[in-house]
Amino acid sequence: MNKGLRERFHTELIKLPGRLEKIVAAILFIGVGYGCVQLFLHVIAFADMPLGDYMDDILIVAFNVVIVVEFVRMLIKHSMNTIVEVLIFAIARGLVVGHEKPVYALISIISIAILLASRKFLFCEHDFEEEE
Repeated sequence: MNKGLRERFHTELIKLPGRLEKIVAAILFIGVGYGCVQLFLHVIAFADMPLGDYMDDILIVAFNVVIVVEFVRMLIKHSMNTIVEVLIFAIARGLVVGHEKPVYALISIISIAILLASRKFLFCEHDFEEEE
């Protein structure tokens, strides 16, 4: 193999994970569209179920859609800020729709507080910038 071909192969190989991430993000974005349709169907199914179950269903589907949207953003942007936001949304979902024991709720709240504090006090200016 000549040197130019080897360098081109190396360059393409380095770009491959980023391209695969974008393909995964596109597939997940199609799933977000499906989740939005499911959310709409849950909203119009108001008369078919008790109010408590209705609200739980809507919250579960809505949080799932939001978490996937944030995850897609994380795959595309590659910044520390988006990673922390995905973790916060995931923990908040478990806190709101999980109906966990008080100890687990306290651990979730402390975890969110730690993530917010680390974002405020430990991140550098470049952690908020998007990676291209």
